[in-house]
Amino acid sequence: MAWPIIVAWIHYIGIMLLLASVLGEHLLLKPELTAAQAQTIQRLDIVYGASAAIVLVTGIWRMFLEKGASYYNHQIAFHILVGIFVIVASLSIYPTMIFLRWRPDSVVGRGQQLAQAQFKKIQMIVRLEMTLLLLAPLFATWMAHGSF
Repeated sequence: MAWPIIVAWIHYIGIMLLLASVLGEHLLLKPELTAAQAQTIQRLDIVYGASAAIVLVTGIWRMFLEKGASYYNHQIAFHILVGIFVIVASLSIYPTMIFLRWRPDSVVGRGQQLAQAQFKKIQMIVRLEMTLLLLAPLFATWMAHGSF
């Protein structure tokens, strides 16, 4: 009987970490970064990816522990929520690849300088991710309640 509660709790913690890490990336991102700032963004991106995995795994687990897959598969809100998650995951690939490329420089203590176009692109992607993630609870609540 405790498993659904524990899994839901871990799911909510994952959601909070996901939002906090993407917000942290947004707040730290700028065209010129010190080595420490670049390393912090890289760490936040790792937290972002790990928390997204936690949200995904616990979300699937909750689906089976609570109302069952058939309940959720008949909910349009469920499909929209999954779509949001897929879009956000796809969007996050580009910034993550950039942040991974910084690793050799970060190891030796060098900062990063982003071209204006690249900075604007990453900034736009991160903002779009945050916006979509802020819409997700609307669809999750709709899904849980079964109707709007």
